[in-house]
Order: sequence, then C-alpha cells, then structure tokens
Amino acid sequence: MPEQIGPEYGWRRMNETGEKRGSIEAAGGWMQVRPSKASSEIVAQIRERFFNGAYRPGSRIGTERGLAEQFGVSRLTMRDALRILEASGIVEVKVGKSGGVRIAAPGADRYADALAIQLVLKGVSRAELLEAQIAIEAQAVQLAAARASADDIASMETQLKRVRNTRDDHNGFVTESQQFHLCVVAASQNRALIAQFQALQHLSRRIIGQTHTASRAAAVVARHEILFQAIAAGNAELAADTVKTHLRSVIDTLMTIELNARVVEKSDAE
Repeated sequence: MPEQIGPEYGWRRMNETGEKRGSIEAAGGWMQVRPSKASSEIVAQIRERFFNGAYRPGSRIGTERGLAEQFGVSRLTMRDALRILEASGIVEVKVGKSGGVRIAAPGADRYADALAIQLVLKGVSRAELLEAQIAIEAQAVQLAAARASADDIASMETQLKRVRNTRDDHNGFVTESQQFHLCVVAASQNRALIAQFQALQHLSRRIIGQTHTASRAAAVVARHEILFQAIAAGNAELAADTVKTHLRSVIDTLMTIELNARVVEKSDAE
C-alpha cells in the first residue's frame, strides 16, 4: 500500500509496515498513525511539539473531531489520546461553543502533587526527602539574598511574625513555619525551584510535624530570624548555611526518634 498524503490536511500516512515516507505538506503537520498504537503515537507527536516550544499556555490545538480527522483515527482513539494528555497536564479539554482542546494553563500545585505521588511510589525515604529539600532550599535562599524585592522582604517578615505567634500551637506552628519557608523560596524568583520545593513540602510537612516539640520551637524561630536577616542583608552564604543547619537538625532529630522507636520495639518483643 503506497503512502498517500491527505488532500485536505496533508497529514503523512503510513504504509502497511508502518514506515513513514514523504514530507509533511499541510499546516499543522501531524503524521497519520498506525491503528495498533495510534493513541501513543498521537500523544508522542503532541508532546514533541509541546516540548519543542510550538505551543504556549492556552494555545488552541483543535477539536476532538477535527483532530481525529487530521490524524486519520476514530474519535474514540483520539479521545483516549486526549485523556492521556489531559492526565499528564499538557492539555485541557472543554465542551461547548467555545470548547475544544487547548494547551493547559500552568499549575504548580498540579506538578507538585504529581511529583509527590511519584516520590511516594518510588519509596523515597524521609531522610532522602529532607536531603533534597536542603539542596533546593539552600540554592533558593542564595538567589533570594540577591533577588528579593521589597515586597518579598515584607512578605517574609509578616510570615515570620505568624511563626512567632503560633509557638504554643503545634499544628499552627508547623503550618506557619512551612509557609515561611515557601515565602523564602518564592523570593528566589526561580519558578523551577519553587515548583520542586512545593512538591517536597507535600511530603515533608508530616515529617517536620513529627520532629517538632515545644522545646524546639524557640530554636526554630531563632534560625528563621537569622535566615530572614541574612536574606534582607543580601548575605547569601549565611542564608544557605542557616538553612542547611536547620534542616540537618531535623534529620538528626528524625533519626533519633526512629532509633528510639526501634529500641522500644525490640524491648517489647523481648
């Protein structure tokens, strides 16, 4: 079966062996796909264009029916491909008069949640999570020391006051402390670091909650004060050292808690 170029769209068709021949002639340039693996090939083509920068958030790709015709597949196959793309966060599919398939709007929360799920599935340990947070946050605070705006400084200062005011409230203190760290990372003005940090915070919040005690609250507030002052003064080295010291103390406390738990467990077994 020789290759044919669709007269209306010019999508490249496949011969019986699945080999691609000829050149793309029409605007759009989708290659028609083999039925046996159509959905995955459609996903691969759209992903390739997306990562090559052909689309921007909100860019309209077409409609389910129109894309099905262009790819040379059934609407059911096209729908399957769109479900995969939608689940991965690349596209949004809307129905109605102004509906269709568009490139999704950016959503850091979506990315953070997806990464957090994968880290859990991977079986990443709590110590590994905190080590990753040290690496990300240490870099972020150095950037924050160089880039923080007046609004960033004001936001950190306000959040630091909230941390101080919740020292006697376990859950409140953990929540406000985590928000302070997020304010600090946000001041780096590096969206990649911010997104990764948010993913780690999904998981590290529970860990930090387990290591928090009333006696540790004063030390935590003191380190937050030093970190804030370092960033406000543009002292990147001190800011990074403070974050590393703070999170390493959390790791040490966590290891002590786990060791004590194992000792108790062994004692009970005996």
